[in-house]
Amino acid sequence: MIDERGVEQLLEDAEAPDTDYRGRLAAVTGEASSDGVTVTVDLYGKPVGLRFDRAALTSRASDLSALVLRLAAAATVLALDAGESVVDGIADDFALPAWRS
Repeated sequence: MIDERGVEQLLEDAEAPDTDYRGRLAAVTGEASSDGVTVTVDLYGKPVGLRFDRAALTSRASDLSALVLRLAAAATVLALDAGESVVDGIADDFALPAWRS
């Protein structure tokens, strides 16, 4: 398929801001790893991935569950930071969220 836009239109389109914030926010994740465990969460802190190395599976269940919870919390902060960077351009008029203070 041949693109019929002219050079000026192509340049204008290339410089246009990406305003698909909903799609970009939906794709945001955060990931944290330690001691053979990796937890991935979405922007809301909901787990979307959990990976264990063989070595991690030799840990006691209580230690492993505590590690998963710590990693999920760390991954959530990373996801929120990533989400904040998506909306930085439109959120300049708002105060910092309470979790950032």
